[in-house]
Amino acid sequence: MPFGQFFSQRFGYATHALGYMGKKPYGELTTLPELAEWVRSVWKDASPTYLSAVIQRLARSGVLLSVRGITGGYKLMRPADRITLKDVAAALEGISSDRCALSMGAECPSGGKCGIRRTLTAVIDKFLDSLDEISIADISAGMTIRIPRSLSV
Repeated sequence: MPFGQFFSQRFGYATHALGYMGKKPYGELTTLPELAEWVRSVWKDASPTYLSAVIQRLARSGVLLSVRGITGGYKLMRPADRITLKDVAAALEGISSDRCALSMGAECPSGGKCGIRRTLTAVIDKFLDSLDEISIADISAGMTIRIPRSLSV
C-alpha cells in the first residue's frame, strides 16, 4: 500500500456498501444487485464478484444479516449507529496490536524486544480507538446517495 493509504480495497467496498445500507431505515433489506449497482455508480470499476465476497464476509462475521429467498437480501445486524469502523476492520482484516507492525510474518523478528514495536503498538491502538468512534451512521450522514436508475420508482 502507498504511504498514507491505511485501508484495503475490501474495506473501501465495505464502507461504501454499509454507508448505503445505513441510509435506509433499520431492518430494510438490500439486495446484492442493488448494492453492486450503487457501488459501481461511485466506483465505476468496482467488481460485483469482489463486492459479493466482501458482503458475505460481513454476514459471516455478524455485521450483516443474510436473508435467503427470492425476497431476501442483506440488512444491518445492528442499527447503523451501533456498528463502528473498528467492527468492519475486525470483520474484514482482523485486528491485533499484538502483531509486529514492521514484520510481514506473525512474529516480531527481534522477539518483541524492539522499542519501535512498542511505539508503533501505541500508534495502532490509538488508530483502532479512533475507528471505534466512527459509526456507519456517521459515514452515512456524510454521503449523498444516488439511487441507481433501475431502482428508482
